[in-house]
Amino acid sequence: MTTRIAVICAMDSEAAHLRQQLVGAAEQPLARWRRTRGTLAGVSVDLIVSGIGMVSASATTSALCLLDPPDLLLNYGCAGAHRLDLGPGDVIIGDRVVHFSAQIVRPDGTRDYMGFDYVADGARVQTGSIPTAPELVALAQRCAAQVRLPAWPGYATMPSVHTGTVASADIWTQHSETILSLHDLHGSLCEEMEAAAIAQVAAIYGIPFLPVKDVSNNELLKATGGATERGWPSLGEQELEVGRRAAMLVEAILVEVGSGAPV
Repeated sequence: MTTRIAVICAMDSEAAHLRQQLVGAAEQPLARWRRTRGTLAGVSVDLIVSGIGMVSASATTSALCLLDPPDLLLNYGCAGAHRLDLGPGDVIIGDRVVHFSAQIVRPDGTRDYMGFDYVADGARVQTGSIPTAPELVALAQRCAAQVRLPAWPGYATMPSVHTGTVASADIWTQHSETILSLHDLHGSLCEEMEAAAIAQVAAIYGIPFLPVKDVSNNELLKATGGATERGWPSLGEQELEVGRRAAMLVEAILVEVGSGAPV
């Protein structure tokens, strides 16, 4: 039986890197979202563009799990670093995810992180983080040892691959002290806006999940792109680079699954 893997990206510019590698690629929309179907190394791949943000990611993943559930679910794309040693082009294999905007603001202004609270199979789940599929983490780490990632434009050092916590929220944190406090609280390596939502829906439906993120900016080092008039990140000249290295690792994972690697 052929393994079918769904891959979710927030932006079409991120998805483009993997889409061009698919054999027999054909557009087959998933409800209201763009889905490209094809194969890679004998693996059936659904590449879906969710749109940016937690609501878009959860809506897309819910539709997927209801209408056409995959065997495995991957998510890749860009992220902002939470550590000084992480630079543009570095890749994060997420072994757990946190939803860092899930918090209570107390009357005195202090904030308590609340974690996840959801129902799966009729049982209430309350957890500070959602672990990702350990077999997929191990597979990604094996693939990372074999993949040569290109340097980010303007950087002499080659990208490195790290395993750790991915933090999600509909927030772009630019304040250095806040970034460091998030890292201290969660042990997070990076932040983005989709993985925790996808992880929660995947957990509800019992589908193994793995996020792979590449660093596009490090506000601690002021290594970031421009911004739009609304203040959100602008891809600018780096549009072809964003998500590229994470896509290369995801491609390697798919090839390994196609070769019979256990997952």
